[in-house]
Amino acid sequence: MKEDLVNILASIVGEENVKSDIIDRYCYSMDASIYKSIPDVVVFPQTTDQVVEIMKLANTNEIPVTPRGAATGLCGGAVPIEGGIVVDLTQMNKILEIDLDNFCVRVEPGVIQLQLNQELKKQGFFFPPTPGSKKMCTIGGMISTNAGGMTAVKYGVTRNFVLGLKVVLASGEVLSLGGKTLKRSLGLDLTQLFIGSEGTLGIITEALLRIIPLPEETAVIVAPFEDINEAAKAVNSVLNHTIPTAIEIMDRGIIKAVNAYVPELNLPEVDALLYFEIGGTPEEVKKQTELIVETCKKHKSNNVQWTSDPSEKQMLWQGREAAGGAIMNLDKRLVRVYEAEDVCVPISKVPEMVKRFQEISKKYGVPVGLYGHAGDGNIHSGVLIDVRNPEEWQKLKKLTGEVYETAMSLGGNISAEHGIGVLRAGWMDRILGEGLHYVKKIKKVFDPKGILNPGKLGI
Repeated sequence: MKEDLVNILASIVGEENVKSDIIDRYCYSMDASIYKSIPDVVVFPQTTDQVVEIMKLANTNEIPVTPRGAATGLCGGAVPIEGGIVVDLTQMNKILEIDLDNFCVRVEPGVIQLQLNQELKKQGFFFPPTPGSKKMCTIGGMISTNAGGMTAVKYGVTRNFVLGLKVVLASGEVLSLGGKTLKRSLGLDLTQLFIGSEGTLGIITEALLRIIPLPEETAVIVAPFEDINEAAKAVNSVLNHTIPTAIEIMDRGIIKAVNAYVPELNLPEVDALLYFEIGGTPEEVKKQTELIVETCKKHKSNNVQWTSDPSEKQMLWQGREAAGGAIMNLDKRLVRVYEAEDVCVPISKVPEMVKRFQEISKKYGVPVGLYGHAGDGNIHSGVLIDVRNPEEWQKLKKLTGEVYETAMSLGGNISAEHGIGVLRAGWMDRILGEGLHYVKKIKKVFDPKGILNPGKLGI
């Protein structure tokens, strides 16, 4: 990038908020995915007005712009594929307003999910969407990918809690969308259009979020199953009578990996482990706990454990929370690669998807451990390969294709909460069909020069 343009950026955000050294730029060349691409410059705006001026400069000079939060994404969504400007929004991290009377909170995009909930907890409220990266991920990133997490089975995903947005378009124009009302019927909803758009239509600089009261009490139930089909039947039976906050699943491979990673947990090495979390009044929690425990026992689960004690709950959750970090223990000679890691199928198809995934794993000789959100059919995988071996990458590509085709054949899709980014961009015509043509038209309306997060979403 020309030095004069870098100087203009420095005049907008301050010299201390511009990084153009190669070492600094390299640090912003990647997210948590397999992709890397070095930007020409990184800027750290602190106000909407500064983002406006950045976008005006970029639009006039047709410079690619990649919005970035905590970069915990797994699909290359925050990777500057075409270089240009990375707009790091992490310094826009203020909680601007907590309005308990209207059950909402107004925040800047760099606010961390966990920090938001720590503040809301003081008031007896919370923001339900809870990704596994909650300690690091930003609200802006959650909105951009429509993040989900464990609580989605009961509360829904991020889009269900976004009431309004302030968005800076490619031209520098600012849109203020939505408001504090919990209901509206005003035709096409532009607020929802920006959710999940991964920064390809505009840069979010404020968000108005719905919040709800914390439950009085919560409980955790862990049930082992020798047959994953019985586990699936138990999930369906439970959902026919009550909606837990979370229903999580781990397959045999992940259980073994967790036991190697945290031996003191000594999890039962069965076909499937189900984790349930429930919340409500003490009476509701007691009633739901009894229902879920009895349902699991009817479906051949022995040694079901449950508790509402805070310290004991944490102990029971440790197994599921360790799943992501434990995956390397499937084979310590190999490295986890984030491919085929976020498929989603109808709830009743979870056992078939798991078994077919395991069969595909054996077919290509690629170790895989499976876990995820059984309550909404979202399956995550830990796929391990020797990243130094080109043949392993070829096998991974074939495995990924078969996994995606299998999920679609079962009525599912290729991403439930991690997004598209670069990783799945090539699959969008297969997923959307003729719809992709209209998505590209929408992109053209908001970003005629194609400068916002190019190379993402297949548009």
